Amino acid sequence: MKKICIVGLIGRPNVGKSTLMNNILNCNLSIVSNIPQTTRDEIKGIYNDEEYQIIFIDTPGIHKSRNLLSEKLNEKSYSILKNIDLLLFLSPANEEIGSGDKFIIKKIQENNVENKIAIITKIDLINENELLNNKADQLKSYGFQTILGIGKDLKNTYKDLLDEIKKYAYESEPLYSEDQFTDVSMRFIAKEEIREAALEHLYEELPHSIAVQIDSFIEQEDTKPYLIDATIYVKKESQKGILIGKNASMIKLISTKARKKMEDFFEHRVYLKINVKVNENWVDNENKIKNMGY
Repeated sequence: MKKICIVGLIGRPNVGKSTLMNNILNCNLSIVSNIPQTTRDEIKGIYNDEEYQIIFIDTPGIHKSRNLLSEKLNEKSYSILKNIDLLLFLSPANEEIGSGDKFIIKKIQENNVENKIAIITKIDLINENELLNNKADQLKSYGFQTILGIGKDLKNTYKDLLDEIKKYAYESEPLYSEDQFTDVSMRFIAKEEIREAALEHLYEELPHSIAVQIDSFIEQEDTKPYLIDATIYVKKESQKGILIGKNASMIKLISTKARKKMEDFFEHRVYLKINVKVNENWVDNENKIKNMGY
């Protein structure tokens, strides 16, 4: 038996959800980027110690819908308001509580979420305690009794958060094995490493147009590399040339960066081949979105 707690993370894009989970797990499980829609899946990160198992669910940042894909991602985020033990609502210290935050808070209230903590993120980016206190007072007025601050490089803040989360845990059989830190597959990790590498280099040109599929993933033992074939899809023909680059320079750069990240993560050599294809206007076609895995 262990003490279990299922924790959902919710907030606008770029408020620090993925950073929070990665810091607590001490693992780069979820893509961290300044681009909205970076997280497109519910990604579970599993924290284990001798007494506790805490399951974190990272969700897409809730944003104003610009296409059908945006609507689907928002729906996915709202779905975690049920069937969790604790909700963490994240909002950055260096931003005011605006209409986007208020919209999410209203959804939380409509779903009668009782166990919730407001997390003020990026506290390392501000110097004035007055700003922090003002934001905490605002969050209290919206019904959050517990409010904590965290900062990317302030490790003790994550320890304090973890201690607070443990107060909501209850005795149960573990949901996952002791050595498991996520429920996603190696294929999923490979897909996300490729997408992250592409976003790093093309964040201005086509951040929302890229989707990645793993066509084959062959694990091999000993010194033989994993063999991974993947396809990056864009929504129109003009974007294909941007992604490939002059003399294939961009796709080579993306492939090299993604391969190195996979090798670090898998602790195994990787042979990676990436194709680029057009899937016309896939972000506004329900069947195509489903085929892309969203």
